[in-house]
Amino acid sequence: MRFQIKDLLHISILSIGIFLFVIDLFIINVSLPTIQHALDLSNSATQWIIILYIIGYASLLINAGNAGDYYGKKKLYLLGMAGFTFASVLCGLSTNIYFLLLGRLLQGISSGMMVPQGIALITLLFEDAAKRSMALGIYGSIAGVASVIGQLLGGLLPDQSWIQESWRLIFLINIPIGVLACIAAYRYVPSDQAKPKSTISFVPMLSLFILMIGTIYPLIMGPELHWPIWCILLLGTALILALLFLKKQQQRFQKGQQALFNFSLFRSKIFNLGLIAALAYYMVQDAYFIINSNYLQNHKSYTATMTGIAFVYQGIGYVVASLMVSRLIQRHGKAVVITGLTIMVIGLFLHLLIFNTVNEEISDQLHLLFFFYGLGCGSVLPSLMTLALKDVNKELIGVGSAIYLTIQQLSICLGIACVVGLFLHAKGNTFFQLNNVTAAYGYATTVSMLLLILVACCIVCLPTIRKPKGNFINA
Repeated sequence: MRFQIKDLLHISILSIGIFLFVIDLFIINVSLPTIQHALDLSNSATQWIIILYIIGYASLLINAGNAGDYYGKKKLYLLGMAGFTFASVLCGLSTNIYFLLLGRLLQGISSGMMVPQGIALITLLFEDAAKRSMALGIYGSIAGVASVIGQLLGGLLPDQSWIQESWRLIFLINIPIGVLACIAAYRYVPSDQAKPKSTISFVPMLSLFILMIGTIYPLIMGPELHWPIWCILLLGTALILALLFLKKQQQRFQKGQQALFNFSLFRSKIFNLGLIAALAYYMVQDAYFIINSNYLQNHKSYTATMTGIAFVYQGIGYVVASLMVSRLIQRHGKAVVITGLTIMVIGLFLHLLIFNTVNEEISDQLHLLFFFYGLGCGSVLPSLMTLALKDVNKELIGVGSAIYLTIQQLSICLGIACVVGLFLHAKGNTFFQLNNVTAAYGYATTVSMLLLILVACCIVCLPTIRKPKGNFINA
């Protein structure tokens, strides 16, 4: 089955949304130490640069499907792309942290509008199931490639010498892409018919945003301010309000009223275990890149370019493993995921050993280590969402996916606040007997290993799912 030129054009245009979102999620990881130095930022400010981007995205994500039906998917895609482009201008021209944070928040909110609509429009445009599957496969591949390109550009662009404050290029590069994408989408993507099924309430989305900020803020500021009493009270209040918010949403759901979550999903043991596994895994994922980028550049004297190139090897390992895992998972089930997690834990332990050397230059040994860790990531990440949604009814797949993706984004925020926060604020010069590895790096890496072990425990506890033909696979 072949795509026509028109089909490829639609896929390309609609994939630009996820491409830009993923690139700006990963490009910042390597360039963060350069931005911190250029703007003389505190450690907590650098954490907010990433967290506001993710919170802005997550706040809109769970209601994106209804919003697309109500306002029109193409309209929201165009609005999101235009907003992302404007926010990139604001980030690129920022002269202080406040404008940069505002720009990052707007980037996240815009991504929350355009990314879900891109997926929805592809599903709408390709009615044939085989073509739709291929189109979504291309879409997912573009997202994977964007993560690798983001890491590389995050290293290359800040080291450019032909422009002052070259770190600004990591944002300004989005502008021509966004402008062309807006023009192409307006001209070539067919308009869809808005079909409002119910009114869109912004109160739950705003409540979710406030609760996420209220929870993350004391976790970031607490260590830097030595945990004043108001930080502890704010965290406790946010957690209590979060429980009350969930209880209110559950009551609305039980009464048949519009609720932010479909609570019938939480009756599934597999779904609950999948969410816990995702929570622990994604606390490690982005924290890994930020911690290692910071450690290499600030403690091992690597340039941004050298760091970015090193992370490309991790990306290659991820792509290689992810291409094989779909077949392996059908034969060996959850054993594949557990093997991947084992590789990741061993990889992190090897990080401690290799980074304990005095060698200040990137070596083949380090590249091989990153490639090895990437193999583990590629064996785990593509399967986590599939396993979590394994026994969810087809009618609830969309809702379940939205809940899973929201937990995913919240987990990344918690990882940056807690694991990265531990790295940025832990004191001491030694970790066990590894004299050249700072205590902060050792503690943060150990916590990451423990979180991955928790993921493995969740996967082990998943029940066996019966195939329609009578065979068994480990979900």
